[in-house]
Amino acid sequence: MEQKNINSQQLREFVHQHKLMNRHSIIQFNAIVNISTAKNKLTNQNIRIMVTLDGFDSYGQVTLLENDLDPYLFPTVFEAKWQKMKHIDNKYLEISDVHTKNQDIGKYNVKIIPLERLND
Repeated sequence: MEQKNINSQQLREFVHQHKLMNRHSIIQFNAIVNISTAKNKLTNQNIRIMVTLDGFDSYGQVTLLENDLDPYLFPTVFEAKWQKMKHIDNKYLEISDVHTKNQDIGKYNVKIIPLERLND
């Protein structure tokens, strides 16, 4: 199976097992987020997350919302088609990749621990 299909499957499993989709099929939730990049680190930040699973040629997307993150220092949008996604121990989503266009971000790792679903 191609990596993009594995990523999409892992993202969908994460959403389903943590019951993050509301009755209107909207996926927004609060989470504890940890990000480590080549030059910076963010630890235990409470951030609102949005996940989309549909769309043309989309394998799923994770977006960090309502935060004060500098997009030049931290990645904020993740595509299952390109970034590696793994649902670890049925507890959190791990996203990893290398940002080739921004050396300040470079190789990064993101850990998303869901807290509560929003917009029920």
